[in-house]
Amino acid sequence: IFVEGLTQAEESNPKNGGYDVSINYVTSSDQEGRLMFLQYKAGVRKSFSTKSRSKFRRTTANKTGVGTEHIMFTFNDAANGTQHSTLRSLANRTEIQAESVLYVFPRITERADFISKIGSLIFDSSFIPVLELDRQATNQTPPLTIEDRVSHKFRISYDGITSEVNFFFFQYFYDDNIIRELLSELICIQIERLIKILKDQNDISSLLNQLPVAIDRFFETVLNRLQDNNSFTVTINDYVQKCQKAIGENTEIPAAPSKYTTIIPKNGLMLKLDNEMDYSTISYQMF
Repeated sequence: IFVEGLTQAEESNPKNGGYDVSINYVTSSDQEGRLMFLQYKAGVRKSFSTKSRSKFRRTTANKTGVGTEHIMFTFNDAANGTQHSTLRSLANRTEIQAESVLYVFPRITERADFISKIGSLIFDSSFIPVLELDRQATNQTPPLTIEDRVSHKFRISYDGITSEVNFFFFQYFYDDNIIRELLSELICIQIERLIKILKDQNDISSLLNQLPVAIDRFFETVLNRLQDNNSFTVTINDYVQKCQKAIGENTEIPAAPSKYTTIIPKNGLMLKLDNEMDYSTISYQMF
């Protein structure tokens, strides 16, 4: 990874300027890389909420049958209250897959609980695409906007079923299918890379035929906390079939899905940034 700045002459060039610095990354192999921006937040255990409009208020919870215990996360409190708009700007960039920019809220607040779940933390974490949070806020009546220099609370039950957002209050509808979709995408990426390495070997067809059985076994032994494997295995098996067809027709191996990951092309990725945005708190993962 390297960073480049512009000369004053280059900055003023209307064709190539318009930014102060670029972050560049070139893959170290002949395969494409993948990029995710994961903004982790640490939560605090709350027995109940005193906010009158909260789903976790005792009187409200008793009526609806929802437990009062939950985890409270604070967001948009970093980078002088501009972290959310910075993430939003990142997700809206043309070279970035929008849903690869996510908040990650681990629903774990005790050390013993954390240690007992090492190796399966993904099942107790909520993945929230930044733009989906904005979309649900905008769809409220009247429409709401997450603005700079205003911190907000994201409250969610330990089972991940009930969640809400305040400074202003609105119920956030969390689709836990994102875990299945994210995992299946990551597995397809690894399958793509494996096939590209082995495609010239004679036993590649045999390997592809064995993959559906291996995926089912993997689900039963490692991902058994997922209650429904249908959407999970369908995505993977559909991709394997596309690879089988490509090998049979001697065409290029298709790219794995890229809903939650940004593809880094073989010739690299350049992110052009300006100094008005504070990217110091943004985390990223390349693989």
